[in-house]
Amino acid sequence: MQCPRFLCTIFLSISMIAEIPLASQAVAVAQDPDPVLSFEHKKGGYGDYLAAVFAARTDDSDMASRLYHNVLSLRPTDNDLRRITFYHSVLAGNDIAVQLAKTQKDPVADLIMANDAILKGQWQDAYRYVSRPPMDMFSQMTYPLLQAWCLYGEGNKDQALAMLIKNSQGKPLSALYTLHTGIMYSLAKDDDKAGAYFERANKSFPGEDMLLTQTYGNWLIRHHRAGKAEAMVGNLVKNLPFLQVSAQDIKNDLQQFPLKNTQQAIAQVYLAMASLLQQDIASQPPDSNIDQKLANRVALHTEQIFLRLALKLNPDLSSAKMMLSGILAQEKNFEAAKDVLLPIAVNDPLETVMQLRVARLNALLDHNEQAEKEIKALIQDYPLSADIRQALADLYFDQKQYQKAAETYSKVLELTQLMDSSVWPVFFARAASYEKLNQWDKAEKDLKQALVFAPNEPMLLNFLGYSWILKGKNTQEAQEILQKAVDIAPEEGAIRDSLGWAMLVNNQLDDAVKQLELAAETIPQDPELNYHLGVAYWKTGRHQEAINQWNVALTCSPTPEEKELILNALQSAKENKDITVITPEK
Repeated sequence: MQCPRFLCTIFLSISMIAEIPLASQAVAVAQDPDPVLSFEHKKGGYGDYLAAVFAARTDDSDMASRLYHNVLSLRPTDNDLRRITFYHSVLAGNDIAVQLAKTQKDPVADLIMANDAILKGQWQDAYRYVSRPPMDMFSQMTYPLLQAWCLYGEGNKDQALAMLIKNSQGKPLSALYTLHTGIMYSLAKDDDKAGAYFERANKSFPGEDMLLTQTYGNWLIRHHRAGKAEAMVGNLVKNLPFLQVSAQDIKNDLQQFPLKNTQQAIAQVYLAMASLLQQDIASQPPDSNIDQKLANRVALHTEQIFLRLALKLNPDLSSAKMMLSGILAQEKNFEAAKDVLLPIAVNDPLETVMQLRVARLNALLDHNEQAEKEIKALIQDYPLSADIRQALADLYFDQKQYQKAAETYSKVLELTQLMDSSVWPVFFARAASYEKLNQWDKAEKDLKQALVFAPNEPMLLNFLGYSWILKGKNTQEAQEILQKAVDIAPEEGAIRDSLGWAMLVNNQLDDAVKQLELAAETIPQDPELNYHLGVAYWKTGRHQEAINQWNVALTCSPTPEEKELILNALQSAKENKDITVITPEK
């Protein structure tokens, strides 16, 4: 079974991971917001409540917030309902969260009240809210940043700097504290000390962080060291290749210091907190246990909260917009993901990156004409950009214009300056285009080339192995590489289905049944998998179970091709004929 492609890239803005499991610690900041409530129908609002629960379970916090608020207006004394409404209002960034926070006693409410005080310049109140962090390690490590900036906002510069300097010396996240010490000295107009701390921060994570590049880069420009500043941008783009299209804009933006006030500095603290959680979630193994998966979900909610807080303080903080958009896109909330990015500020250093992201989201929303228009306009401005050209190729592929897709992927490869591990998705996508055009020799060549760059990429191994099985070629080798893919990604039901089908082809019937049954536990509503499992049952003499499985497959919205296979299998079963597994290539 072929795996779907995933085209949305999550934005990582800071490149350092603490040596502790941050995601599991985030429970102290945010909790599971969706317990089942007892509900009295006579009070009304039951329809909105059910709709709100569905919206919450599908991560549509904006809709959940509005629906829960409707129900709360009918049940204003229900404290559990008020808490859920508050929580989703925070996740959605709704202003009502501030009013609801006054009735809550938890760390999220404290952060919302602190942020509201920061916006109003009420620094003593803000400091009071952030001076009582939760006892988990993540909060204990990060809240002193918030405390220091609140002290600075109140005018206690020396006390604020002392707090930052203390935490920049051999403690967790010391590099982050060092960077913020440099920023604070910059805002305080102490240029020499600012430069010294920027130098120290740069030695900890050289050129790999957007904020460091912007702040230290500006300092370097002002001190006639433009060469080093441009080298930092180059290193940033090397580590975050999707920024390539905005490289020149980032360089131009170094002429000005990126932060204008304390509020914007605190927005960067929230962004760093979100980034740390994001990287920790990304570092978790895909087959994490149930407790870890729950912790990751809570951490993802916490990340969204931090990003919403950052954007309240600085609505034009493009790094936060990109990160939040990525989370929403990952949750399939493509419209919300696009709305977060808009409007795009004129002369924003990430303007082109965000425009490209908007175009990709329009494609995911099936606004194909608009997406194509936007991407082609960007190509006019950046004709040598491989990234923009790839977005057009992806659009053609999704529109099933496979010839145009293959030609455009070829152009992407022509424009790619460095052939390294980052280029395998282009070979993979062009191979998929060739396969759709029945040009298997070209597809196979591209898949093998992609595997040179990414030999342990399970999607590649699956595509090549399953294609060989379907064509009756290299069936033993196909099974071997599919086994490797399953070992790497055991949670992927589609890949396990491919392995089971390969075992069936190679007459390892009992093993095939085991693999296909395991795959069915992961993706029970997949028509192709249910067809395969039915064939395996038939081959092992479990005829009635096979017929049942094919009837299940018919209820799983099969494609016309899949439906024909299933109906043929049922007809063969009716006539007591054998079921053909593959048709070898001539």
